[in-house]
Amino acid sequence: MKILFLSPTVPYPLTDGGRIRVFNLLKQIALNNDITLLALQTQPSDATSVTHIEQLGIKVHLVQNSATLPRLSLRTLTSACINRQPITVARYNVPAYRQKLRELLISGTYDLVHYEMFHTAQFYNQTDLPSVLSQQNVDSAIWHRLTGETKNIFYKCAYWTQQRAFQRYERVLSSQFDAVTCTSDIDAKVFQQFCADDVVKVIPNGVDVSHYQPDFESEAPAHLIYIGSMDWYPNEDAVSFFADEVLPQVQKNVPDVKFSIVGGNPSTQVQQLADREGVVVTGRVPEIKPYFAEATVFVVPLRIGSGTRLKILEALAMGKAVVSTSVGAEGLILRDGEEILIANDPKDFAEAVIKLLTDPSLRKQIGEKGRERVEQDYDWRNIGKKLLTVYQSVINKESST
Repeated sequence: MKILFLSPTVPYPLTDGGRIRVFNLLKQIALNNDITLLALQTQPSDATSVTHIEQLGIKVHLVQNSATLPRLSLRTLTSACINRQPITVARYNVPAYRQKLRELLISGTYDLVHYEMFHTAQFYNQTDLPSVLSQQNVDSAIWHRLTGETKNIFYKCAYWTQQRAFQRYERVLSSQFDAVTCTSDIDAKVFQQFCADDVVKVIPNGVDVSHYQPDFESEAPAHLIYIGSMDWYPNEDAVSFFADEVLPQVQKNVPDVKFSIVGGNPSTQVQQLADREGVVVTGRVPEIKPYFAEATVFVVPLRIGSGTRLKILEALAMGKAVVSTSVGAEGLILRDGEEILIANDPKDFAEAVIKLLTDPSLRKQIGEKGRERVEQDYDWRNIGKKLLTVYQSVINKESST
């Protein structure tokens, strides 16, 4: 198959869940297919990062954009209001990207166009080729949870307007595609409300089980790890919640415990957490695998989110015991008490962490069960085959009509 894959960013380095997902799917579908990637430059290092994508045999077209994503300007806000777009989508409505897409469609003969999230789905009307929309989250659910969390009236109103804008996109735009993929059955139910029968497909998140393998020689004593982009509010809220309400309870029982917050672009609020006893804020790191290896217990105290968490799958692949909230583990087929520990209340969360820190045999048992689960259900190689099956069915359906 000859696929044109539209991505809002360059999926490298593998510093967040979105990039990890896109990179691994590209890696799998490029094995026996002709893939062209169109991506927008959002940071200065992107020009160098594309070489890692090209090594997969993928042709990459990088749209230059003054080295950074457009700032949240009055123009962007105005465009969002006029076009009834979510602001995060309006920021990616870059004329140069639209023009390059038009050129590729004219010069190439593609079998299908893959649109990664609503950021690129806004360009769907430029071609009538078979189309697949890939959704990493249900964005309206994220904004709904944000609305419920904040007590600030101004933010509550702003979040509510974004929730409504994404709900409109989910209702109106999703139905324009031949297939819509999402990461869990929970997310699928949202899109099934607006799409024809058999259009919505689950392509779960996964993990490279050959790359992420148990490494207990590097494990540090009483070390808790959380990994994520620290300029994303749900991650900021998660680590703040943990440092404020959970960690002090853990420290009473395990005084030498250390909590490392690993991820790029930490906000001022996150940076200030480094002033707390036992808290380390690393900022962006070149490779996250060593931090998984160091973890005694991997914690996912998320209270806001949608989709599924790659970080949990990666931790489990490395044989790590994980404690997560229900939101953090949402959409993953994992058995509480056997492959993961689930806790939502700060007291319950702290007790689960303490139990794992002080019981090596339980920690090992849960880690081993988690590894078995990801090997069985979350290997990127199998997930890539599922996406190719979706592509082929869409192309076959289009050619038969």
